[in-house]
Amino acid sequence: VCLFKFFVLPDDPQTGYSWAILGVNFICFGVMSVCYLTVFVLTSTSSSGLSHGISGQHVRNRNSRLQKKIFVIILTDFLCWIPFIAISFLHTVGVIDASPWYALLSILILPINSVINPLLYDDTIKGIRKRIVSTIRSQSNLVSWSGSTNFPGVRRKTTSTQPQV
Repeated sequence: VCLFKFFVLPDDPQTGYSWAILGVNFICFGVMSVCYLTVFVLTSTSSSGLSHGISGQHVRNRNSRLQKKIFVIILTDFLCWIPFIAISFLHTVGVIDASPWYALLSILILPINSVINPLLYDDTIKGIRKRIVSTIRSQSNLVSWSGSTNFPGVRRKTTSTQPQV
């Protein structure tokens, strides 16, 4: 795998190019954040002006889901890229030596964002979460909270002196 060298020292010939790429990435993150925050604000104001009828509640619920999705998208981008940019800066100015971390950050952390984004945009996580909750609920029906089981032929042990039927 060929990876671009982001962690450069000031005397490295790639320093300018590295900082240009990181700068463009940071600017893109800022523009994207401003756009998503604008959508967030617009959906908030449009939801507050709706009547309290059923259709208004539906729109408010849809806007709330959209706002949560926007928050998660911005958060995942922030958690993947901003630490990488900060570590690159600290490495370049000589505050830390991040060379040993480069493979971990470049091969593991940065691609996480690329993997997560399609899932966030596609509502795949919602379907997966519904299946997991459904499975957990169906399994919890087999053993109730009272300790009794719903398996055929299995009886709960009681401390009563009356015989079980």
